[in-house]
Amino acid sequence: MLEGFESALTFGPSFQHTMKYLGFESLEKINNVLSCIDTGDSRIFGRIEAYSCKNTGEDKKLKQHIETKYDDELISPGSFSYGHLSPVSPFGPLSQPTSRKTLFYLLATLNAAYPDYDFSDVKPEYFTKIPAIGLAVNSVNNMFLVHLGDKNSAETVGTSIWAAIDEAAEMKDCDIYSFNPDRDLEPDAEEGNLWSFYFFFFNRRLKRMVFFTCRSVSLMAPMQPEEENSVYLLSDSDVDIGMDGYDLKKSPSYSYEQYIMQPFQMDI
Repeated sequence: MLEGFESALTFGPSFQHTMKYLGFESLEKINNVLSCIDTGDSRIFGRIEAYSCKNTGEDKKLKQHIETKYDDELISPGSFSYGHLSPVSPFGPLSQPTSRKTLFYLLATLNAAYPDYDFSDVKPEYFTKIPAIGLAVNSVNNMFLVHLGDKNSAETVGTSIWAAIDEAAEMKDCDIYSFNPDRDLEPDAEEGNLWSFYFFFFNRRLKRMVFFTCRSVSLMAPMQPEEENSVYLLSDSDVDIGMDGYDLKKSPSYSYEQYIMQPFQMDI
């Protein structure tokens, strides 16, 4: 386990984070579908959540923690090497305030999404910046949607996912990041976990973050908390989630053949 993180992934986090959850009807509808899917050989659990990046009082404690931590690691401004040896991250040099602010937003989002854990000391190298929307789309499509059983279900769910994220965050204006934890850091590293992903869609102009996570669990694994209400096999009736009127050609997932058979290309 990484130094300094043993106490971070425990109940009762040291920082109480209060990023404001933003309700979107389209996200609630798709989350009803993603909450628990029985594919026949595994169970899939997913959720998409939107948060405001406008700081509240408690979030500022995390921001100050990050500022202090990386100030201590940087060379002082009086040194001729200042700015050249500063730690590099997927967000840029950590000597830059904008880079540290991005790290703050990502960690605050994780803390809000997993309130029983504290991610405040997760290092920047566990994040990756996704250079193009199509790469994130293709990753989700090929890791998740291919397991939904049939082409129509995959296309319908995929279209609805990207339409809902676009409504909440306007993807063409987003910076996209993924969280790539090792097993010691991953909140979903329970027994039987087969795969998982964590994507962040960050719109600086809107000061908004959309967090999309999904995991697959073996049928042999113990029952998960999400299964207390129901477990179902995805069918046509399950994916009727009320996206009528949305122009499919505006969605990154409008062509099943395009995203499943070849690298996804898009221009939005």
